[in-house]
Amino acid sequence: EDLLKYGEHSLSHMIVDRIFDAAPRPFEGNDNASSSANNAPNSVDENGNAVQKSTSTRDYLTYEDFIFFMLSEEDKANEFSVRYWFTCVDVDGDDKLNNMEMRSFYAVQLHRMQCMGHEVVPFEDMLCQMMDMIKPADTECLVVEDFLGSHCSQVSGAIFDALFNVNKYVMFEQRDPFLERQKREDEFDTDWDRFACIDYNRLAMEEEQREEEAMEVDWVNMDDYNA
Repeated sequence: EDLLKYGEHSLSHMIVDRIFDAAPRPFEGNDNASSSANNAPNSVDENGNAVQKSTSTRDYLTYEDFIFFMLSEEDKANEFSVRYWFTCVDVDGDDKLNNMEMRSFYAVQLHRMQCMGHEVVPFEDMLCQMMDMIKPADTECLVVEDFLGSHCSQVSGAIFDALFNVNKYVMFEQRDPFLERQKREDEFDTDWDRFACIDYNRLAMEEEQREEEAMEVDWVNMDDYNA
């Protein structure tokens, strides 16, 4: 429920479930849950090799997990983020995104867009637009390498937003070409740098406003005391 509130409730419940079930956790080896998993009994595969069973739970995110999620969410143009979200959307784990998987995620987006009063974009139209931008080797499915080409560095995140982040997808559909040009020419090298600067300025303004309100209260109290 806490993660559903992220980004003004921009993420669908379906992707949040997948974050807990399947998202990469590069720091998981440092927590206690992982230690329990390491002590789990082993089984044997068909070739007679020992296979360790994992008993770690995924009903929470550690601080490190959340930071890795946040970096992946706010900057989908780098390889780590692409692999993070690809793993989440690849429900059957075959290292391919097929139309059925993408359609199931997008169906939740369609319902949310309808509830929010936005213009609904049919799945076929969305997919055609994304395929034109990404230019995959195979139009029947997407593999992670399709997102990592040099021509995809600035558009690879668009399809992930289309599948599970309703606010960013609506912004993408309603984007202003002039603002997009300004974005490409600004001082920031990555989307994360841009996000961090904007959010830092927002927090600084909120802190400044709280201090001004506190000073006003102090002056009012002093006037009442003098009276």
